[in-house]
Amino acid sequence: MKNFNFWLKLCLFNFFIVSVVGVMMRYNLAFSLPGFSHKFMQESHSHFAFYGWVSAAIYLFVTKYLTESDAGIAVSKYQFLQIFNQIGSYGMLITFLYGGYFWLSIVFSSVALFTGFAYYLFLLIDLRKNKNPETIWLKSGAFFATLSAIGIFGLGYFSARKDEFDVLFRAFTYFYLHFQYNGFFLFSSIGLFLISLKKYGVQIQEKLNKTIFRLLAVGCFFGYGLSILWIDMPELLHIFFGVISILQIIGAIKLWRWFEQTKLFKKQHVIQKWLLVVVGFAFLGKFILQILSAIPELGIYAFSNINIVIGYLHLVLLMGVSLFLIWKMLHLENIKINKFLQTSIVIMIFGIICNEVILGLSGFFSIVYIPFLSAKYWLLFASVVIMISIGMFIRALRIKNYINKEFKNINLNQFNK
Repeated sequence: MKNFNFWLKLCLFNFFIVSVVGVMMRYNLAFSLPGFSHKFMQESHSHFAFYGWVSAAIYLFVTKYLTESDAGIAVSKYQFLQIFNQIGSYGMLITFLYGGYFWLSIVFSSVALFTGFAYYLFLLIDLRKNKNPETIWLKSGAFFATLSAIGIFGLGYFSARKDEFDVLFRAFTYFYLHFQYNGFFLFSSIGLFLISLKKYGVQIQEKLNKTIFRLLAVGCFFGYGLSILWIDMPELLHIFFGVISILQIIGAIKLWRWFEQTKLFKKQHVIQKWLLVVVGFAFLGKFILQILSAIPELGIYAFSNINIVIGYLHLVLLMGVSLFLIWKMLHLENIKINKFLQTSIVIMIFGIICNEVILGLSGFFSIVYIPFLSAKYWLLFASVVIMISIGMFIRALRIKNYINKEFKNINLNQFNK
């Protein structure tokens, strides 16, 4: 794929920018950052993380897959998608930081949003003849990203009238987050995971793949209800959504058991094993928390405690999806896993786990009315560690040029002839 190395480095740089804004937020809570609104920083941080880092990395790896699976696909249009996605991402980074939701930030949000629409349309066209197991996950991920746009439009409409329509504003917020986290990010990650396993000559059985997909797809579609259990609803609905959460964890367990049976875990580099274990625990924790949230007595604490909500979001996006994307990068043939790179990942994992532990303790202590006044300083520490580790990872990254490699292969083939 043309310019792959450039886009990979840009995605990682964007991940670093996400961490920088995260440090700014945590510093503002611990001390003070004059001239910046915490709410605006939060909106800038989340939007840039979604589009500048995660979405951009997914687009990149899917484009690489399309290039390698079918030479007839015109991948140049995906390059334009990346460009427009970056325009929207950096526009949101700056405008949200400046003024939160207003006309210009909504314009850049729309650019990123319609880029996602185009991505879904392109996948439907380019994968229509591809019957490989991973394609259903990639297309469904793109579909859920498109579906999440309903939440964005709702947020744009109700943002100016939040006080008057607070319930609807929250409902649309969770709608967007749910179908991004549990739809686009999760399904795309599973598709990319199956693609990586092909490197070892392993492909999931069609019947098992469809079973897992149906369990998670039904769970995702109806699982939105788990995000709005803070709204008064009949007990029967709580039971229904509890069943839905169980379906999801059954699907996840089936996928992990299949991977375990392939014995491919043992073939991983030690740092790749660590990443897989942490990612696996993150998604297992996500599904368990969803089941617990369906219990009314526990759901009250889950949705009313900001630290628990933020901890859940970081569990999925940071510990789950982001570390998975780092694992995915280490599977590239032209990535050299040196000691400095391994050290950066160990520090990254340490910082992310610290972040989750502190958020979890903060949430628990607030429930039992125990003060945890030093939490804001520990959260700042964890954010700085994560930021430094990402900078180290970028510094340690050694990428051989794909074009040079392909050029050498062509010359060698000509010489042999």
